[in-house]
Amino acid sequence: MKKNKIMLISVVALMGTAPILSTTTSAHTVQADSSITKTIMHNALAYDKDGNSTGHKYYVYGSVHVDPKLVTINGSQYYKVTDKDEYIKVTNIDGVTRKITHNAYIYRTSTQRTPYGMTANSKKWKFYKGETVTTYGGSYKFKNGKRYFRVGGPRKQYIRSYNLGPVISTNTASNLTSNESNNATNTNAEEATVTVKNAYGVNIYDNQGKAIKKNLKAGTKFIVDKLEVTPFADHFPSTAAQAGMYRIKGTDNWLLAIDVTADKKLVKHDYDHEHYGYIKFVKDTDVYNADGTMQNHNGAKIVKQGGNLKVDKLIYIWVPSENKAELFYHLVGTKFYATGNVDQIEVGNDAYVKASDVKFVNIGLTLTPSNTAAEAEATSLKK
Repeated sequence: MKKNKIMLISVVALMGTAPILSTTTSAHTVQADSSITKTIMHNALAYDKDGNSTGHKYYVYGSVHVDPKLVTINGSQYYKVTDKDEYIKVTNIDGVTRKITHNAYIYRTSTQRTPYGMTANSKKWKFYKGETVTTYGGSYKFKNGKRYFRVGGPRKQYIRSYNLGPVISTNTASNLTSNESNNATNTNAEEATVTVKNAYGVNIYDNQGKAIKKNLKAGTKFIVDKLEVTPFADHFPSTAAQAGMYRIKGTDNWLLAIDVTADKKLVKHDYDHEHYGYIKFVKDTDVYNADGTMQNHNGAKIVKQGGNLKVDKLIYIWVPSENKAELFYHLVGTKFYATGNVDQIEVGNDAYVKASDVKFVNIGLTLTPSNTAAEAEATSLKK
């Protein structure tokens, strides 16, 4: 019992990486071996096991007892409310980390900046470009028509969505059932010792998937601090890729999980699902530039296809030809299968597709607009 409580408290200590962590971690405490207490950081609807709303709402700054195991429903992650058939999205509790793209004040209302710091011991009332911050849930539309994300509490603390970039990481650390926790020591600690198995061809890889040291001796030990399905997982056979790779502590070098044994079970992260949203091209689709003009590919469009494609931003762009702002997804890829007599079209690194032309797939990150239609129009008038 005591060991399990210590393990769960260690999970709390690891949650989140943003500068304002101290505003919420004190609320993440142990309730029981099979339940932890969380603070609701954004008004949250409860869902059933199929992802349908139950109509019950959990209100901001209230406490809720949840199972430590994350549950995936239709590709999104939820906490299950202990002893209830209710699920709450983790982003309304643990939040996500975003990068500040413009210097940003912290507001308490649409017209008033916060007169106090982010915490009782902090005088911070402004964020600077390049810093990171934790945001919770979706954005709010204030009376001035602009959208803001909650960045703290219980004091009212918000940052304009216009000053924030896309999500760069999630803040949820726990991903094990309570039964798994009982069978492992310090299960969720992001550090373990791994030992090379008695197998030929065990290598160390760099952060591009290139072998930089080959044929390690069986029995060689390493301290590792992360288990991840990496961005370069497609360099390896699917079984090895999905098992993940261990990062050697203090480096950006990696070992295939199937090549070693670990003394502790680490949370397995999926880089792509923690950094990107996904869309599906359900019809032939035009591509646009950041200024709202349509790209010219001699009549070719991105072809309707079955795969899921990465996006990393949802943004309003003023479309001059339509004289209105439209909601767009920013494409992560630069080459796409096309219609017509060409196999692929090259769209570049700053290409967009209308949200109304594609289907958002509920896996990975749930993207929210980083600005408003009014802000997009105002930006176009300045050019």
